[in-house]
Formats: sequence, structure tokens, C-alpha cells
Amino acid sequence: MATRKTPWPAGTPCWTDCAFEPEHRGMHHARDFYSKLFGWRMEEGAKETGGYTTCFKDDEPAAALLPKTEQDQPTAWVTYLATDDVDATVAKVRDAGGQVVAEPQDVLTFGRMALCVDPTGALFGVWQAGDHIGFGIVNEPDTVTWNDLMTRDLRAAKTFYASVFGYTYDERDDAYVTIQLPDGTVVGGMHQADQLDADTPANWLVHFAVADRDSSAQIAQELGAEILMTYDTPFGPEALLQGKHGEVFTVFSPATDAPAE
Repeated sequence: MATRKTPWPAGTPCWTDCAFEPEHRGMHHARDFYSKLFGWRMEEGAKETGGYTTCFKDDEPAAALLPKTEQDQPTAWVTYLATDDVDATVAKVRDAGGQVVAEPQDVLTFGRMALCVDPTGALFGVWQAGDHIGFGIVNEPDTVTWNDLMTRDLRAAKTFYASVFGYTYDERDDAYVTIQLPDGTVVGGMHQADQLDADTPANWLVHFAVADRDSSAQIAQELGAEILMTYDTPFGPEALLQGKHGEVFTVFSPATDAPAE
């Protein structure tokens, strides 16, 4: 399924956004970079949204860029997990040992959100849909296709997210599991990422589908990004990139004959 008009099931990665410095060199460059890399159409919201800019692919919301509101706010793609009740989910986060860094709040009529940190240090959002359900398009070139939690403590992460969202897991190997909703739907993965150094916190890594990994990586590099790594997976070739302002993400070319998740 590529497009969606109804709220995503609870626990599903349903949106992503990234905050940049508000002045010219931040948001201006980000809009230019991602519009050229993914062909996104940018649409800045009303004044009350504080410059929140939705990125559209084929006239469907695919992601968003926003100005930073705090000096120490990281430049990183944030994964939002769907919920039917933000306040109840936040209570579960606290009970399971997580932290709440932005309390539940209404975002005009678009929905209700909170920002949390899991016990392994990974930031994530929770989103209760209103007028905005989150992604209107996924799994198409130039849209989000996958989300992985990169953590140094896979066991603790599994326990936490199972408590909060009811996740179950398919153990692929000692270092990687896929995430399943209670109904068995696969919605992402978790990776024991021992290569994370002391300055790199645990994080939810966003993977964007592209038609061709190499050409997209080259375009990103020409636009000021750094290619951190290229590699081939059973599901297709992928490149780990870091944008000019520090945000890390991947571009991934799904193989037509890839094995089922």
C-alpha cells in the first residue's frame, strides 16, 4: 500500500520530521537539499505553526522540516509512533522506564503529540491523529520505507516497546529483530548497534526509498551531504548519509526480488 487516508494503527511509525536552525543557512538549505534530492514540494504552514514545512510527494504528505525552537535541539530525523491516546501512551512510557521530554500537547487541529526518550536513549515521538494522520504516502521512491531502532541495549529496548506498544518480535539473529504489532503486522526493526560511539546516542534511523541508491547518494553528496557507508542488503542496496547539518538517514533501493520481511 503506497497511500493512506485513515489514521495508522497504534505502534506504527506514522511520521517523521527534522529540525534545523531557523535562519537562512538552516531551513533554507534543508528545503533546497531535500527538494532536489527527493523531488519534494515544500509547503510552509500557517503562521501559528511556527514555520513547520510539510514535504509532499505526489501531493501526499511524506515528511516535514521545522525550525529549531531551542539551541540544543538536535538536527535529526525523528520517528513518530502512532497512538490512539497520547496521554495513556505517555503514562506507559513513564511506567516502563522512559522519559517524557515534551509533554502531551495539541497541535492546532492536526493532532496531539508528545516527545519521549526510551531507556536506551533513543528519542521518538508519539502522534494521535486529528486532521493530520501522518504519512499519506510510503514505500514509494522518495518516501519513507522503513524505520530501525539503533540501540546499544537490544534486550532493554525490546522490553520497553513491548510494554508501551504491545510489540512482539521476530528474532532474525543475535543483533537484529523485526517489530510486529499485536496483529502480526511487521512495522520496523531493532538493531544491536555496538558501533555507536559515546557521542552517538541510540536513535530511530529513517530509511527513504529511492529508485537508484548510487545516483541518489551522488546527488546528496553534490548537495553537501556526506556518504558515510554504502552496503548491500538482502532487500536491496543502501547508503548511509549525513546531511550538511548533521542529520543521518539512509537511501535504499528495494530489490524487486527481495525476500519477505
